[in-house]
Amino acid sequence: MLGVICGLGIFTVYASRAWSYVSNEPETCVNCHIMGPFYATWNHSSHARNTVCNDCHVPHDNVFREYYFHAMDGLRHSTVFTLGLEPQVPQAISGSQAVIMENCIRCHTQLNTEFVKTGTQTFKMIEKSNGKACWDCHRDVPHGGKNSLSSTPNALVPYPTSEVPEWLKKVIKEK
Repeated sequence: MLGVICGLGIFTVYASRAWSYVSNEPETCVNCHIMGPFYATWNHSSHARNTVCNDCHVPHDNVFREYYFHAMDGLRHSTVFTLGLEPQVPQAISGSQAVIMENCIRCHTQLNTEFVKTGTQTFKMIEKSNGKACWDCHRDVPHGGKNSLSSTPNALVPYPTSEVPEWLKKVIKEK
């Protein structure tokens, strides 16, 4: 029984590509097929030249907050996707929105403070005053607005190959 449990644990780590989640590779995000439209629209945006997913979606103020947020957000994502609870049009939750806005301001500080005099409000200030977040005006950056699971049906996305062995696929087809 212990061998079966260990075997299933090792297979789960292998099938989920758990080691990839400590990297900054954008292809990691498409381990979950639901992220295909987000990868495709990012890949064709100006942000793809200089950023990866974690540049926008993970805090960068200190290493502990970065890894804690990454772990907690990853656990939330894996729970939602495993249980099939994802909505047709996924949206960032409030905590993720705060991090995304922090990173918009962090990367675009010179533009926001010297040229257009914006970026001086935090996400908490905007929540309290019903103000506008960066993506309220820049809604097509970098994901093309509200991505539906079917918004990029013909996009070339580097989805991972299936871990299901060929013999099992044949058995499933026969039934």
